[in-house]
Amino acid sequence: MDVGLLKNIILALMALAVIWIIVILAKRETENLLRAVLFLVFLGVVFYYLQHAGFERLTWSTFREDVGNTFFPEKMPNYPYEKEEGFLGGRSTVRYIFQIPPGPPLSLILDPGEKYFRIKDIHSVNRILRYLNLPPVKTAVSSLAATTGSPHDANVYRWTNYPLGVLSIECTICQDRDRLTSYQCIMQIILER
Repeated sequence: MDVGLLKNIILALMALAVIWIIVILAKRETENLLRAVLFLVFLGVVFYYLQHAGFERLTWSTFREDVGNTFFPEKMPNYPYEKEEGFLGGRSTVRYIFQIPPGPPLSLILDPGEKYFRIKDIHSVNRILRYLNLPPVKTAVSSLAATTGSPHDANVYRWTNYPLGVLSIECTICQDRDRLTSYQCIMQIILER
């Protein structure tokens, strides 16, 4: 949902709540005053959250992730990695290379009618970006191969509108020998500035 529209709806509800409070005070029906004030406070808190959240569009998953991380921070597992800084094609790059196995899991799903995977839940990506102290991504993306057609890009996911530059994630198959399972995991994250 568009956040600007949602803010306008909340402002209209807040105006109605203020009118409700005025009517309650005029009729001296103080038994409903607490409900009206609590409703107004609730709307005010929601409006304040939307003003400061920085979302252009609000979805249930982004709201759940933002509120969940604020009140119930997730315990991060330890994923050993190496950080390499350099230049590639005249651009500054930072590479975070995870030591495998097992690397950070990546939630993928097969695109309907496609032969490539796309990221199913950005929570799996944002969790690792928080671990690396990087800003979160806002949208899920398809494999880069869906755009380029090259099978060499099948395991690469790229965000060109990332706040710090161009963010790329390369994934591979990890095997957890303790649980006898295999899953898609992040092999490296590349940030081009």
